[in-house]
Amino acid sequence: MARAILAPIEPGHRRVLALAWPALIGNRWLLLRILALSMGASLMVLIQPYLSKVLIDQGAMAGNLRVLVGSCVFMLLTPLFGVFLESFNRFAHIDLSSQVLFRLRERVFGHLQDLPPAYYARTGLGELFSRFDTDLAQIQRLVVDSPLAMVGGIFNLALLTLLMGSLSTPLALLVLAVVPLQVAAAWIKRGDIENASREVRVRSAALSGYFLDSLRAVKFIQASNTQSARLDGLRDHHRAYYLSLRASQRAGFVLSLLQRLAGTLGMAIVVGVGGWLLMQHQTTVGVLVAFVSYAARASGPVNTLLGVFAGWQRARISLTRVAELMDSAPLRQAQAASSSVPGVCRGEVEFRGVDYRHDAEVWVLRDASFRIAAGSKTLLLGASGGGKSTLADLLLCHCLPQAGAILLDGIDIADIDLGALRRSVSVVEQEPVFFPGTVADNLRYVAPGAGDGEIRAAMAAAGLDLERVAPERQLGAASFALSRGERMRLALARAILQQPAVLVLDETTSSVDRTLALSIMGCVDRIFAGKTRIVISHDPLLAGAVDQVCVLRCGQVSTDSAELDDAA
Repeated sequence: MARAILAPIEPGHRRVLALAWPALIGNRWLLLRILALSMGASLMVLIQPYLSKVLIDQGAMAGNLRVLVGSCVFMLLTPLFGVFLESFNRFAHIDLSSQVLFRLRERVFGHLQDLPPAYYARTGLGELFSRFDTDLAQIQRLVVDSPLAMVGGIFNLALLTLLMGSLSTPLALLVLAVVPLQVAAAWIKRGDIENASREVRVRSAALSGYFLDSLRAVKFIQASNTQSARLDGLRDHHRAYYLSLRASQRAGFVLSLLQRLAGTLGMAIVVGVGGWLLMQHQTTVGVLVAFVSYAARASGPVNTLLGVFAGWQRARISLTRVAELMDSAPLRQAQAASSSVPGVCRGEVEFRGVDYRHDAEVWVLRDASFRIAAGSKTLLLGASGGGKSTLADLLLCHCLPQAGAILLDGIDIADIDLGALRRSVSVVEQEPVFFPGTVADNLRYVAPGAGDGEIRAAMAAAGLDLERVAPERQLGAASFALSRGERMRLALARAILQQPAVLVLDETTSSVDRTLALSIMGCVDRIFAGKTRIVISHDPLLAGAVDQVCVLRCGQVSTDSAELDDAA
């Protein structure tokens, strides 16, 4: 068992554990205080059987009233003092556990926010939530609870051995002889526990993912009358989760049963041998009473140490799952930039020999070259699914070209600080994202320092009715309370507050009627006059007057007049 626990830790596991290290080092005195309080509380518990031996042998049997009363007083005070120590220990433990768990979550959450959209396209949200919640909690228990439990278990076992040895060496050896049986039981069941724990984790993630996916698509589910089908699917996930949970409980029950059988065997041997020694006048009643109590307690520290082993088996699964997540690298690091956006960004955009493809066969761009002048308005046309939106993702470094370069004011965006680049380029998508909170809260995501006056001015400039869509109005995560046109205008107000040098409208008006589309485009032209505007659309009539038209076809971007006529 020790070799299994102390075996070299895999590099990925070591990196995950290192995330919690600063929180442990920063709270080392708190950790030592928890250990001291825990040991003190254990001492108060383990001293009581010894006091009972003194009470019986030196007090009651010897007719010594002073010893009898003193033992009773100590037996009353030690549990009270132990409870006092335990209460302080619990609060200290909560402080340490919370700080470690929060540290882990913050580091993982920060990493998740740097991963590209393509990662989330291939990874279920339920799976991510399971790793963020369940797996990190399991790792926190490994980092905090397991070392404390191991030190506490060793301390208790050593103290028990010392106390039992002081009473009767033969009986102490009999109690300790059962320990290898309990260790063997844990070793035999280790594989079943690990496999069962892994299956529970997988089924739990699938269940969470199904639930989240259903909530995101609730409008479609209602419209297609498939509520019953989705409910049947939930029952299937419940059934699979229940079966995995039963298998996990079964593995734990068998291990617990084997350990209890070993403990019961040890108790029976102690009582039998102790009774025989008492008959032979080789021990006393007080010693036998104390030993029966110690034998019952001996399984406690042993089970604690075995629980550390079982916890390690479960934690290995969580470490592997979180390590896989942390090994998913961002496309580029923000601090790797060697240049910055000029103080006054003009907004000139140039694609120079850019190649990009989603996989080995489907090219989105192939040796694409075109230039968008600063302050101009460009219409980018192309068939649906042809890769127009990928150009916006490339411009924001959500994906990287396989060849060529993308320049902003003559600087390769690969050399520009990522934060500065994304402040200079704003994309208003067809389905803008809003978070739970007020309208003003959502607008301040891009301008945290914006005052109430600036918020109202931006909303008015975007054509919003401030009486219907007030800054203090609450929004849901999906913003169902707003009309599509209001969501578009709210996203436009957010872009106004950001004040980008380049504004990209990615099919922004494709799902609204032509009148509203032209109205929104009129706001854009009025507010962002003199700024670079890129209108991505499949319908040229929705863009209004433009300075340039680019057509994306078969990976090539063309501004040839013949192509423009075909596109129109």
